Amino acid sequence: MEYDKFKNDASVYQSTARAEDGIQPQGRWSALCEGVLIPIGSLFAVFLTMLGLMLIAD
Repeated sequence: MEYDKFKNDASVYQSTARAEDGIQPQGRWSALCEGVLIPIGSLFAVFLTMLGLMLIAD
């Protein structure tokens, strides 16, 4: 019985990406976002959080 439940769940979460396809080439914009903008945005979010905590504590 449990096997059927897991089998049905697996069919819902199937992706079109396969391991056999290898690494797909990225566009320039997505590479820029993934390599530069997301890390800088994360650091900025941490900075704003720390600034907010300092202002609240003061």
